[in-house]
Amino acid sequence: MSKEFTSVHIIVIDDLERMSDDINLEDIFGIIEELKQCNYVKVIVIANTDEIQSDKKVVFEKYNEKVIERIYHITERAEKVTWSKMNIHADFVEKFLEIHKVKNLRTLEKAQRFFEDVKLFCNSDMSEQFKEELRLICFAVVVESIENLYYKEIDSDNTNTDSVEKMTNTIGNMLQHRIGRYLYGIKCSTNLVEMILKYYEEGVLNEEQLEAEYKLFLNSGDKPNYYKSDEEIRSVLPILREKMLEAKSLAELNEFADAYVVWSDVLEENNESVLSEYRNILEEMLEKTVLDGKEEMLSYSYDLFHMSAEKIKRIYQEENKEMMKFLIETYVGYLKKTTHGKKAYDYSYKLRNNFDSSYYHDIIISEIDNLYNRISFPVDNVDEDRYHTCYNIMYVLYHSDAEKFLQYCKKIKEDCDHMSRHRIEVLVEEIVKK
Repeated sequence: MSKEFTSVHIIVIDDLERMSDDINLEDIFGIIEELKQCNYVKVIVIANTDEIQSDKKVVFEKYNEKVIERIYHITERAEKVTWSKMNIHADFVEKFLEIHKVKNLRTLEKAQRFFEDVKLFCNSDMSEQFKEELRLICFAVVVESIENLYYKEIDSDNTNTDSVEKMTNTIGNMLQHRIGRYLYGIKCSTNLVEMILKYYEEGVLNEEQLEAEYKLFLNSGDKPNYYKSDEEIRSVLPILREKMLEAKSLAELNEFADAYVVWSDVLEENNESVLSEYRNILEEMLEKTVLDGKEEMLSYSYDLFHMSAEKIKRIYQEENKEMMKFLIETYVGYLKKTTHGKKAYDYSYKLRNNFDSSYYHDIIISEIDNLYNRISFPVDNVDEDRYHTCYNIMYVLYHSDAEKFLQYCKKIKEDCDHMSRHRIEVLVEEIVKK
């Protein structure tokens, strides 16, 4: 077939070292020699010569110079790479590779693409220094996730290994710890690193928090907070408090409050007044979030904001739960008075939709008895909206306490007309089936 070619064909024989035992290497070289005699044919052989079996290595050394015209030895990484063609900043990557011995150029390409993706979330006024640190974080996340350069194998069979040493090795092998080995001396916080890692793994990036991280970066001064003296950190605290008080979003509020508490705890300074301020602002922001119809934010845990300070986490959980309770009380309080209209339907739908949520379930159970009244059922003056509203309420009542619900339905049917009884029976049958 090769003798019929009318245009150049390149034939690649890959992974020569992985040939099966029943293949004769002399025959392979014979085929290569024949192919070379054909017009329009070039042959490329790829092999890891260190991995060729010893008996076949003798054959390889004997014939390769006679058959193969040119040999290229590929090292771990090419000595010269045109980084501009890969859209990678040459100075950055060469310094990076001096420390971190990445073997695969594809990994570096992936890291660059990831950085370009993250950079789309950056505002145009963000400083180049911040973007440079962001690039280093992106490369650290991608490279270590793929290459595992700093993963240390633990010998589980070695009974002489001290338990403390085993624990140390286990912690050191955590991805977050390994990524940290790329990031010594940066000004950006560990919260930003966690945020970028989460985006890499889950595709979730909070633009408001990225902006808050940038503001925190600007206020950290000429060197990272981690390397500052007590007096230097003490001078940063008022700035963090002021930024917390000026926060325009939950992301900013949590970022600056968390940073303040982390460093004031390190200095063993009393931060109760700032925690009180944080609680008050948080309560106002959460209430505004609910009133603006963005109550889905309440289902986000503090993990979304990558908080470090346990005091801040605790306050956020407490206020978030109180706001959830306020939200359910609002729904139930309204539905207790009327089940007519679009607003009633929206509230009933949200009540039913949240019932299966682990965040809201117990709160709804504690309030649902308030809806055991006639207007929660499709009796008397019923239209399509109210019918669906009653269905949502009845769904929650049934799944809260099936026996109590069915007894109440039986009782209410004794005091309503035939059509009302029929509607109740239809809805009950549908709810029980589900």
